[in-house]
Amino acid sequence: MKLNLVAIQAKPEMSDYADAEAFYRKMASLMERASKEVDFSAPTLVAYPEGIGLPLAFVPQTYHQIGDAKTIAQVLVRAIPKNLPRFLGALVRYHTSVIRTVFLETALEAEDIYTATFSTLAREYGVYLCAGCIYLPHIEDEAVKGRHATTRKVYNQSYLYNPHGVCLRRTPKVNLAPPTEPRFGFSPGNRADILPVDTKIGRLGTLVCYDAFHRSLVERMDAMGVEVLINPSHNERRWNVPAGFNPGITVGEAWIQHGLPAMIQGREHLRFGVSPMLVGPVFDVRSHGQSRICQNIDATGDFGRTLLAEASVDEEDVIYATVEVGMHTSPNGRLYDEADEPIVRRIKGA
Repeated sequence: MKLNLVAIQAKPEMSDYADAEAFYRKMASLMERASKEVDFSAPTLVAYPEGIGLPLAFVPQTYHQIGDAKTIAQVLVRAIPKNLPRFLGALVRYHTSVIRTVFLETALEAEDIYTATFSTLAREYGVYLCAGCIYLPHIEDEAVKGRHATTRKVYNQSYLYNPHGVCLRRTPKVNLAPPTEPRFGFSPGNRADILPVDTKIGRLGTLVCYDAFHRSLVERMDAMGVEVLINPSHNERRWNVPAGFNPGITVGEAWIQHGLPAMIQGREHLRFGVSPMLVGPVFDVRSHGQSRICQNIDATGDFGRTLLAEASVDEEDVIYATVEVGMHTSPNGRLYDEADEPIVRRIKGA
């Protein structure tokens, strides 16, 4: 079966989080651009980056109050006094840090915007959609209590939707990346929640960002029969500077030599990896990167040969590759056109 793998490299601005309509317009504009280049009538998986939902916890609620704030801390300092009764009550209820209290207090509102946007886009375009990530407690929905948070912990979670707009699985990040996530008091997920999803386009799995650098979690996905591994990502170090753990390579090279392109090589089931990245600033949290789509060709050493598509560094971009999955996958997992070249494209100017 032919399958389109699409990675959206998003560069949102704060105005894109002003309210639910602004957020939907931004996400929809990226999907529309992809649909003009990719044949969405064929089975398609679209993946947004990690961090895409982070500002939903505090920007829509305070957009007209934050003025020219340059840091997330400044946003909270300006916004909390203007919403003092609400947040004082929340501090009493949750008995936790100020920042975590904000995420807990606005969780239902933030998830409303996030789920409405990505569920609608998956349904409108008829695609499987990884909605990047949002920072939330676990939220349950049932008849007696309605929608409610079941914990006071806040997780970095990625939601996966089917073409009916139904959420199939929420995957938490297990290994938090410094400095932002520990500073905000987020909690690591449980590795037992890292599970695959059987779909009509094959068995899909999600590892959020840094989790795909951990061999045991990649092994877990492969052992569970995952064919396509989705890796929504965000990176705060500049792409061309020396990697912190190895000054002999750059950050960008580290993402190839130690990330998904290397980690899926030689696996029994893992055939493809999709790593969409967030770029640009979210107040004082700056994102750098290059989205990639890679394949398992049993390579050793030169993992760059496994890349099917790469985005522009630090620019908004959309990339895709058309591959073959399922019973008739070729030995190296690629679908070839008549020129015997991989069918891959980058959508420029997104």
